[in-house]
Amino acid sequence: MASESSSSSSGSPALPASSSSSSFTQPSSSPSPSLDATASSTNPPNIDIPVLISGAGPTGLMAGFLLAKMGIPSRIIERDMNPTSDSRAIGTHARTLEIFKLTDQHLYEEVDRQSWRSESMRFYFGNSLVADIKPKPSKDSEFHVPWMLAQTQTVKILTEEYEKTGMGKIERGWELLDTKVVERVQEQVEHQQAEDGTTKEAKTTTTSWVETTMRRAIEGTNKRKGESVVLGTVDMPEEDDDKEYEVKVVRSEYLIASDGGRSTVRHRLNIPFPGRTRDYNFILFDGQIETEMSNAHISFISGENRHSIGMFPIRDNRVRMMLDDGMLTQEQFNAREPKTPTKEYFEKLLQETMGTLKLKVLSYNWLTYYRVNERRAAEFTHKRRIFLAGDAAHCHSPAGGQGMNTGLQDSYNLAWKIAMVFNGTAPQSLLDSYSEERIPIADEIIKFSAKTLESGIYQGFFSSNIKRLMLSIVPYLTRYLPNGNSRPPFSMLGLRYHENSINKSHKSQHYSPTGPASIGQRAPDDILVPFEVPVDTSVPRPELPAELEDNSTDQSTTTRLYELLAYPGVFHILVFAADRLVKEKDFDSGLIKDVDHYQRAWSSRWPGLRGVLESNSRSSSVAMMSMKMKSTPQFMVHVISSQTPPFESNNHEATTTAMAKRTVGFGKIYIDCEGGRLHERYGFAGVSNKKNYGGGIVVLRPDTHIAFRVSNVDSAAWADVDEYFGSILSN
Repeated sequence: MASESSSSSSGSPALPASSSSSSFTQPSSSPSPSLDATASSTNPPNIDIPVLISGAGPTGLMAGFLLAKMGIPSRIIERDMNPTSDSRAIGTHARTLEIFKLTDQHLYEEVDRQSWRSESMRFYFGNSLVADIKPKPSKDSEFHVPWMLAQTQTVKILTEEYEKTGMGKIERGWELLDTKVVERVQEQVEHQQAEDGTTKEAKTTTTSWVETTMRRAIEGTNKRKGESVVLGTVDMPEEDDDKEYEVKVVRSEYLIASDGGRSTVRHRLNIPFPGRTRDYNFILFDGQIETEMSNAHISFISGENRHSIGMFPIRDNRVRMMLDDGMLTQEQFNAREPKTPTKEYFEKLLQETMGTLKLKVLSYNWLTYYRVNERRAAEFTHKRRIFLAGDAAHCHSPAGGQGMNTGLQDSYNLAWKIAMVFNGTAPQSLLDSYSEERIPIADEIIKFSAKTLESGIYQGFFSSNIKRLMLSIVPYLTRYLPNGNSRPPFSMLGLRYHENSINKSHKSQHYSPTGPASIGQRAPDDILVPFEVPVDTSVPRPELPAELEDNSTDQSTTTRLYELLAYPGVFHILVFAADRLVKEKDFDSGLIKDVDHYQRAWSSRWPGLRGVLESNSRSSSVAMMSMKMKSTPQFMVHVISSQTPPFESNNHEATTTAMAKRTVGFGKIYIDCEGGRLHERYGFAGVSNKKNYGGGIVVLRPDTHIAFRVSNVDSAAWADVDEYFGSILSN
């Protein structure tokens, strides 16, 4: 006996009379895994696609690409027939660059090739340059300045990489009309004879899936008449009564709504979107200019007319400008005609703001108003099946360039969780952590963007001069700041999650939540030296220098920790061995025994991911998907020693020499720089003593945030790690 119920908005529009239901076409490439092979007894029949994604912007494309890298097919629907030519977001920050590199080397290389770097930020008051601030390099990340790349190019790169995988396709011209979660309650009667002669009844199971209705205009496009062209608008446009549509209904396991600030999914599910519309009005410009100012720097100008300008060079003498157009209430803005700024109005206000600084507009391909909304959806997850991401979940001012970056990081948090649940590695409850973790991040970004916006516009004579004074002394102060701790807020390196169902503190070892590499933080990065066996072990190997300085390190013999983590969807176990491989006899044999035992046990209990063949630092998505689909271990182990162990000539199985020959992720040894710099970044001593055995184990989630940590690396510590995995994954 079965019954079905659905969850959707009662205000959803009725389907056109010409509507029809048809299944979604499967991806054309053969590597796609069989849906039947992954469906369990509680999964619905006749699923058209595992994951449907609404919106082919950076957020949706990143989600689809990540899922493809983990062997999960998807489909992306997009209302617009062609990608937008608007530059939109242009700044890619440090954390996003890390994510690109961790996801796929070819993706990262394309972003690298097409991006432009600004090595400093210049601040002008009137025509006077008062500050030229150069961010200092950080040893915590290889990225320390934003990379400038128009969103159009980011979308193009992601589109190409996503479709090359053969695991997904973009269906353009299709607009999401309605969506709902369908739940089927199935009663299965099992007769069990009890000792007293009575019959026990058995269980009731609930199966759920997503049903999405989409449409495509039979003639023309799905854009409506009179639809607002003002960026930042969050209201739904009115329907066109005279249009005819082709309609489809698609079943999917999950739906990711990355359909922008006007999200149809959010509206149809009646998810509140509280917040405020600011009275700040801006003009956004994208075009070619001629100016006496340097085009090699990001520049901010506070004009004598109490307006301000942010200018962001892209490349080829092309810039993006954000011009403060003053305070306008919504009523005042609505009364303004036309609804798009004229070139003459823009140039007049631009020159008034710049004063005697010369700038001439040569051409432009984008000139528009922007209304600042600061809003966040009340929930990002609906019934563990539908997820809001990007602007559909949160919106704020463009100040600080956080929007696209936050959306990409939404996808990075969500995709591995969907993959693990879909493959049966983790329970459905893992999906609850998406809202739990990303809502506080969205709130933090909204506050940061608001403060950045307010600091960039004219705030009155007194506050303006205080800001001018502070900016004038910052360049002098930065000279005395040490390298290694540069984490400007806009870099997004400092964003963190907190303790929850998957980020867990040790049950008996207290570790401060403000300590280095505490639970929920992004894993610090640094340089490592692979421990490699000489061709002839009878020849003494030269000792590594006691200190490896960045400007003297032989890059051919080094790697970065993040190079070892470039396997989407994989847990990484970092074993910080301190100096114990050098000091303690037979320590290596015990360590090898624990590594091998638990990797075998975990791999048997939780099979790996389809589609991830090898480190993304060594293969592109094209190469990956053209090869036979294999399975990558769900867990990889990396041993980090603070000192160089001795080589053993007998090459016995239980020696450090044998560990040096191991494959990446199976207990291979790496040497920490400067006698334990990375140990220190992770809160461990690089030198052991009688009271402190030294070292510890850190578990990194697939998105490289710290999930669990334990001091020591003995068998008891490994048992604690095993207990942690048992508490978050399916049994």
